[in-house]
Parts: sequence; C-alpha cells; structure tokens
Amino acid sequence: MREWSDDAGALRRFGLALVRDDRFVFDDVAASALIDKLFRQASLTLVDCPGKDRRAARVRAFAQFIRLYRRHARRLAVDEDGGWIETPPSCRGGGSAAVGVRSLPLELREALLLVVLAGFTHREAAAALDLPLAIVVDRLTRARARLAAHMASAREAVAAWPQSAHLRIVK
Repeated sequence: MREWSDDAGALRRFGLALVRDDRFVFDDVAASALIDKLFRQASLTLVDCPGKDRRAARVRAFAQFIRLYRRHARRLAVDEDGGWIETPPSCRGGGSAAVGVRSLPLELREALLLVVLAGFTHREAAAALDLPLAIVVDRLTRARARLAAHMASAREAVAAWPQSAHLRIVK
C-alpha cells in the first residue's frame, strides 16, 4: 500500500508541474480540478497492477496522465473554426525556474519533468512518451538549454536593476 501512495504522490506532483501552463490553466482552482480529474483516471493503472513490476506500472500511469493532458490541451487549443488559437506568452513575470518551466513548449516540459521531477531514466521517459530514446534526449537538451537561457536573462535583469533604488533615504 505504501508503494502505491508513493507513486500516487509522485504522479500528483508531476501533474501539478505539467498542468501549470498559462495558456490552458489560468488559476489554481482550475489546475487543482484538472489534476484531480486526470489523476483519478491515470491512477487506475497503479491500482490495477498489483505485483512485482511496480516500475512498469508507474511508467504506464505517467504515460496515461500525459495522454489525457494532451487530449485536454488539444481540445482547448482548437477554436470553433478548427484552427489553432495563438498561445499568448506567459502573463506571469519573474525569473524563477518554475516560470521558465511553465514557458517551455509542452513536449519539452513533459520530457524534462519526467526525468527531473519524476525521477525516470531516459529509457523510462521514452517509454512513457512513446518516443525513441534519441528524441527524448534531444528534447531534454533543448529544454535544459532554454531553461538556462531563461535563468541567465533573469540574472541579467536583476543585475541591471539599481540595487539601492529601494533604499533611498528621505530626510
């Protein structure tokens, strides 16, 4: 039972990080409701697979969560005319890593979160994403490069800001 709860907690944390996208989920209440819905459907894989191969069941649960979220994002991205809606840039400012991860395209964010947050190996991430290993490694490289560039630009913005502007002495 403890193994299942550990896997369920990891799946919920992964879902929270994946769903936090300003293009499709605008507030914490909507994110929470979406995560609960997707988690209930994806966690059935964990419950239905008692036995020795917990790692494979975990990979299948994460893969199911990703498929369900992709379906949800596709439904929201297509407007009534069948065309794609232009996705606005992130409306939340800042230079935190969370903002950088949220600004990544979905395919890069999925690969990065599976390896970094969920602790999957590259092969397990490739199995969960149903992609060849080389593509997953490429996506990880691009995601890390974009995240590093985001953090570097945030550091430059902080360095350019006058440090004593908020410490002005008034007599």
